[in-house]
Amino acid sequence: MEYTIDYLEDIKTVQVMVNGRVNFKLVQQYSIEAIKLAREYNCKKYLINHLKTLSEEGIYKLHADGDALEKFGFKITDKIAIVISRSKDDHYFKESTDSNAKWSNFKYFHSAKDALRWLVADE
Repeated sequence: MEYTIDYLEDIKTVQVMVNGRVNFKLVQQYSIEAIKLAREYNCKKYLINHLKTLSEEGIYKLHADGDALEKFGFKITDKIAIVISRSKDDHYFKESTDSNAKWSNFKYFHSAKDALRWLVADE
């Protein structure tokens, strides 16, 4: 399991690229690091790319809890796009997104291009 975190200056977004097997502890670790980098640039947008990720729990379960996002340090005003590959868990896609009504700026995507388009739409 590995990940990289970069600030994409042209779109004022912190990007997290995750590769391999992940668990809650790793998600917490990269979230804290991404938030720290974002604060350095006064940034509130995050692109978390899980296209090359494996998870026994399912990505939806790792990111679906708004309380966990707050514990990691994310704020309700942050805009978070999470890119996942299509999988057998697709029936959870809408359910997981809907369960985060409090997090109106939090959304799952199957395409990084669509996620980026959504992140920059308000500019």
